[in-house]
Amino acid sequence: MNRKKLVLFTSDYPFGAGETFLETEIKYLCNAFDQVIIITQNQSAVQTRVVPKNCSVKRIELDYSLTTRLTSLLNIFIPIVRTEIRRVGNVYQKKITLGILKTILVSFQRAKQVRNYIHTHFHSEFDQTLFYSYWCDDTALGIALSAFKDKHVTGISRAHGWDTYFEVSAVNYLPFRSFISSNLKALFPISEKGKEIIYKSWKITRNDHIIVSRLGVNNPFQPVTPEGTVKIVSCSNVNTVKRVHLIAEALSQITSLPIEWTHFGDGDLLVELEKKVKKLPVNITVHLRGRIPNNEIFKAYQEIKPHVFMNVSSSEGIPVSIMEAMSFGIPCIVTNVGGNTEIVTTQNGIILQDPPHRDLICSAIYELLEQPEKRGNAYQTWKTLYHADKNYTSFTSVILNL
Repeated sequence: MNRKKLVLFTSDYPFGAGETFLETEIKYLCNAFDQVIIITQNQSAVQTRVVPKNCSVKRIELDYSLTTRLTSLLNIFIPIVRTEIRRVGNVYQKKITLGILKTILVSFQRAKQVRNYIHTHFHSEFDQTLFYSYWCDDTALGIALSAFKDKHVTGISRAHGWDTYFEVSAVNYLPFRSFISSNLKALFPISEKGKEIIYKSWKITRNDHIIVSRLGVNNPFQPVTPEGTVKIVSCSNVNTVKRVHLIAEALSQITSLPIEWTHFGDGDLLVELEKKVKKLPVNITVHLRGRIPNNEIFKAYQEIKPHVFMNVSSSEGIPVSIMEAMSFGIPCIVTNVGGNTEIVTTQNGIILQDPPHRDLICSAIYELLEQPEKRGNAYQTWKTLYHADKNYTSFTSVILNL
């Protein structure tokens, strides 16, 4: 069925500074659908991104108050919830801890708010509307609940990293994976590794609706040619998962080679990172640029002309930041986690065992500097597999006819 309206649930976009990768995808979505409505959970930030003319933006408040959490206790009597609790023990072979039980109950309560929102605002348009959750989270569950309630609801969800891998969760579990999979029309993991995890960890047996759909970036610039002082760049949040401090610790071991390291991004551990970089040897120059708009990162890469891009995260889907780096012909050093090894290979970069020792990170930097041929291979990887025009055109073609 060719649908005319798309309702897209996001976490922040187009408010705040998050979900920068949607800045590219939204253009393709708006070209494919007559009308796109973004429903964001962001309640207070100023709109920072311009959306196409046929796109409108609304906010949804998923209440997380004490009253909501107490009310969620009543969900334990709902059959869908009781089925999920049994699944945790019988299928996932996990002990029902207090953390897991709270996750189930609160997630279901928040999802009900999404379901009610959908049925209140779009009930008369179900046949012409596709509901799309950008994250496989409580909004995806809310869409699944809507589809369970009314067969005319058609919903999809992407699955990235933290919303795919159980081990990234504080309780080593993600709620209602089977229910979401059973009631959405399609799931779109962004990597082959994500698809594998959906089968292996989620214990999903149906496979006709799990479709790998890679993200992508467009880049009007030509590949860069580095010169002079060794330039290293990294781009991520500064938090426990991203482990940016490991880059600083590795660079502390290099005392003779002049290096300029530029990091784009901020987060909870930025202050600690600032303290670390102040202790680096005098031959290491560091620029902590903070969070800047996506288009400015592209301009920065043009100016910096990096030799190396680094990602030492403990968990990933397939980082858009790596796609962006490769679109400039920048080879990458990454950890062997998540979907990193789908984009980074021995032909276009270096893969480190996880967790990476700082000496190995240093060795990888020296090794990559001696392999200039990997620059061209990195560029070809982007052009072949992660070019936005190719990937998003294919994605919209699929979802238009679900």
